[in-house]
Amino acid sequence: MFDGNAVRYLDGLSSMFNSRFISHKPFFLAHAITYACNSKCKTCTYWRMSDQIDKNLKTEEVFDLLVNAYKVGMRGYYLFGGEPLVRKDIEEILDFAKRKGFITTMNTNASLLKQKAESLSENLDFAFVSLDYPGTHHDYIRGRKGAFDEVVDGIKRLQELGKTRITLVSTISNLNFDKIEAMAQFAVDLGIGISYNAVEPTVQSSFEEGRTDSVVKAYGLSSLELQQFYKTLLRLKKEGYPLMETEHVIRDHIANKPFKCYFPKIFVYVSPDGKIFSCTYDHTYDLKTGSFEDYFKSKLYQNHVKMAETCNICLRTCVRMYSYTYALYPKHFFRLISDIKILAKQ
Repeated sequence: MFDGNAVRYLDGLSSMFNSRFISHKPFFLAHAITYACNSKCKTCTYWRMSDQIDKNLKTEEVFDLLVNAYKVGMRGYYLFGGEPLVRKDIEEILDFAKRKGFITTMNTNASLLKQKAESLSENLDFAFVSLDYPGTHHDYIRGRKGAFDEVVDGIKRLQELGKTRITLVSTISNLNFDKIEAMAQFAVDLGIGISYNAVEPTVQSSFEEGRTDSVVKAYGLSSLELQQFYKTLLRLKKEGYPLMETEHVIRDHIANKPFKCYFPKIFVYVSPDGKIFSCTYDHTYDLKTGSFEDYFKSKLYQNHVKMAETCNICLRTCVRMYSYTYALYPKHFFRLISDIKILAKQ
């Protein structure tokens, strides 16, 4: 009656409802799958941990992680890094995840996307491709020669294969603040959607050491620029550009409206070496000596959930959007319905 993909999506939907109304535990595993990165982005510090690659979970350990995540009700698997595609076993991991029943999502710099597109496409449902400039200045921002061409070529190859939904993700800083609209137009030209972030504090030399605001000091937006950033997103949204953010969410960012954050009830982050780390980088929990089930029962997790509700430090529109969806805000759902064509495509 249903094909394998339909079953996975229905199971994923069931997991979301169970998370929201029964378990109140995450249904999405967000896995920083490697310490390695082949870019040197100016607005990120993850690449500085590349020398810790020997700490990465081995292939079988990643499989065990997925099995255990599935047992506690997770059905979404989001891979990021570092750069996921530098792992030689990435296709094997995605194949295992999909066969297990996960909806698979990856954030990538696209450096190896064209070469690996065919082997990835069967098992990768969604690709979020990082692009910070609609031209070769992207190479400078990303610290990698040829990075812009890699993005374009990789996206076009995935589109030819036609099995993976693609969205651009653009991090806005003082290096590309004047290209917000140009990025939206570039997404239109490629025939895909786009989502925006502003530069935020990021991890230091390890997940145990907390966050550093060094990239914000060097490349972050001022308060006035941040307001203009959100106002530009609202204008672009109204003009019909394929932004993934809803109008309601953008308006509330402009107003700096406090909100109740449910992110820790939706996502759980796991580091390359198998440690849960909080979105605020204030604690870790080693899954090699513990379990998802025990962590979700712990005071450590419960206190994190409580603290996050009033945290409000994220500049990312996606965090507010996930929280509004989780909270079942009527106005937000009205906007979601109005965006249904874009969201369905993406």
